[in-house]
Amino acid sequence: MHRFALLTVFAAIACAQSDNPFDRPPADVDKALRARIQEFFGYHVTGEFRKAEAMVAEDTKDYFYLHNKPRYISIEIAKIKYSENYTKANAIVLCEQVYPAPGFGDKPIKIPTPSTWKLENGKWMWWVDPEKAGESPFGRMKPGPDTAGAKTPAPLPPNLANMPNSTDFLFDQVKLDNNSVSLKPGESASVSISNAAPGTMTVSIRTKLPGIEASLDKSSLAMNEKAILTIKATLAARPGSLELQIDPIGQVLPVQVAVSNPVPEATPVPAAPTAPPVTLDKNAVSLKRGGSATVTISSSAPGATTLLIQGRIPGIEAKLDKSSLQSGEKALLTIKATNAAKPGALVIRADPAGQTLPVQVSVK
Repeated sequence: MHRFALLTVFAAIACAQSDNPFDRPPADVDKALRARIQEFFGYHVTGEFRKAEAMVAEDTKDYFYLHNKPRYISIEIAKIKYSENYTKANAIVLCEQVYPAPGFGDKPIKIPTPSTWKLENGKWMWWVDPEKAGESPFGRMKPGPDTAGAKTPAPLPPNLANMPNSTDFLFDQVKLDNNSVSLKPGESASVSISNAAPGTMTVSIRTKLPGIEASLDKSSLAMNEKAILTIKATLAARPGSLELQIDPIGQVLPVQVAVSNPVPEATPVPAAPTAPPVTLDKNAVSLKRGGSATVTISSSAPGATTLLIQGRIPGIEAKLDKSSLQSGEKALLTIKATNAAKPGALVIRADPAGQTLPVQVSVK
């Protein structure tokens, strides 16, 4: 699938994910879609494309027939965003494959691959919206004509010809000029956010801190543009970490906020302490390049808890030994630093509680 595979490398990033804890899909709807995605992409692992055809929407069958079908080594559902009252959805699936194009090398890489789904006669069906086919943060990408018997893929577009052999390069393109500020009550500070990626990135504030007011002067950044995050401490300010969500790449950039000489809090209302349902045995690791560390995740929540790694750090490989925990069970997060490792923050998402657990990664 030479011409279509190239699109998936970049168009995948265009499928943004909303983490709104108040907009959760019905459990049976989400379970049905996830099973459908696993089955559809699973046929691309086994090469059983005729079986996959039965899961294609009627108005997309011609599209499915005319495009080559990639073979994957493995697949993993990364994100799902629902729309139109949970009758349509955008999903990003990490598809491990060898992409034989200049600049990618011959090692398998996990390519974030977008897919769109809609309910058709009560079943989730894979479909392609003609108005959005080929869109990416780099502009609308038009596939070239297929060549019968061709053995090499079409060359990369000129502006991407020198792209490194993984998609990690995107996670080094949006930067902060400062990742920490120190404020007294009544003071304010600003942090500049710059985008060097050849496309539009959206910025949003995904966390709140007591007594801290945070605002952005703009939420959309084209290439080489900057946005200003203004942080103000009120009399009730408390320290913590503000997290910025960068979409469509799903990057999380933390800004540590320190408060000096905070005003003493009013007498608190006594409340029974409650332990968080999902906990980590440590929330920070320090790695040498080539080294690895583990973090144990424990669940005391009733019923099943699903785990997902959110955010990525350049040169850092992170993997869970299981993605679902029953009450009393534990999972192991393994974090490994490659030679290109950089420091940053990983976030473990625990659902259905919507709990987020950050793990700070430093590199020696």
